[in-house]
Amino acid sequence: METVNVTVRTEGQTRDDAAKLFSELGVSTTQAINMFLKQALREQRIPFEVSARPALERGSESMEK
Repeated sequence: METVNVTVRTEGQTRDDAAKLFSELGVSTTQAINMFLKQALREQRIPFEVSARPALERGSESMEK
C-alpha cells in the first residue's frame, strides 16, 4: 500500500515528550500516530473522550458524587 507524508504542527516540547513516551512503549511517533488513525477508523470516532471542560474540573466533580 502506498504511504504518504502528513505534516503536523505541535510544540517542540510536546513532540519530544511524546517521542520519549512512545520509545518507552516500544513504538515510534509515526507508529503511534498510525495506531491512533487506525483506531479512529475502526471505532468511527476519536478513540478517547473529548470535552470542553478541563480534566481537573471533571475529576473534582466525580469526587463530589
